[in-house]
Amino acid sequence: MIDPRFLDNASPSEEERFFAEFEDMLANDDGSEASRHLREGRAIYISDRRYPGRAVRVHPNGRRELMRLDLVSGRLVVERAV
Repeated sequence: MIDPRFLDNASPSEEERFFAEFEDMLANDDGSEASRHLREGRAIYISDRRYPGRAVRVHPNGRRELMRLDLVSGRLVVERAV
């Protein structure tokens, strides 16, 4: 597990290594953490190419909601069910 707080005081080369490791983790993700969150009753947020600039919230019961970031409040807002 990598800690993003590391970036607060990272040098440019350390930051580059951090993001290389992070990108490697994303590329090799097997979905087990997302599955665990759903099994434990928590929603997850995913991207979907059909909805550029939006996130999809997936609930443990399978319900999905299209989300957008409200720039004024800084909160995610439900646009509609998908």
